[in-house]
Amino acid sequence: MTKRGRVMVFGFLGKKKPSLKLEPKQEIEIEFNKPEEQESFFTVVLEIQKKKITLKSPQKGNHYYPCADGDNITIVFLEGGVIHHFKSKILETREREIDVAYPSEIIEEKSPYTESDFRLEIPIPVEYRAISTAHLQTATTKEINSKGIKVITNLPIPNGTEIHIELEIPDSPTIKSKGRVVGSQKLPADVRKSLTDIQFEDFSPKDSESIFRYAVLYQQRRIRRQRIV
Repeated sequence: MTKRGRVMVFGFLGKKKPSLKLEPKQEIEIEFNKPEEQESFFTVVLEIQKKKITLKSPQKGNHYYPCADGDNITIVFLEGGVIHHFKSKILETREREIDVAYPSEIIEEKSPYTESDFRLEIPIPVEYRAISTAHLQTATTKEINSKGIKVITNLPIPNGTEIHIELEIPDSPTIKSKGRVVGSQKLPADVRKSLTDIQFEDFSPKDSESIFRYAVLYQQRRIRRQRIV
């Protein structure tokens, strides 16, 4: 970020330099800045000390990601509608924990979205079935918003159909909910598929917060990588 941009970011929150607002058990995103690849994972803060932060080792599937001492990383988290991110380095790796350097600079940016009103194209694995059947279907979300999801389905689903939904947010417990179909139209580019709009009906505030956090951080990750390119 340019010096001018940084002043604008700091100006939004006042003239003081941002301070670290992490707490134990807080969920964060860790991005590995390797020349050959960039991979991101969600993990949890375990402990905060004066010169280092201890995190749960990120997992890739059922295995811990092969971190190495000296790896350059970016840590990102959402707090109160503000996106915080800073560059750091892994100090020490252990089997289930990693220590990362305390940041020298933290960037804060106001989220362009609010939890009560957002609409983003985010691919999230989802399982769904009509309440009256036992057969689960799998898909990936085309869009996620504050009221529900849009998924590509093999057949149109009648409006009003009650749907059981299971969303698989990375590194979080599966979110289970009920929804109702409010629209299902064939895709112009592939009439064998339909875009089905499902509205949530019994989402908890915690589930809503998890989806919002993941959606916003996913979108910001895409923006950061576009800036690098």
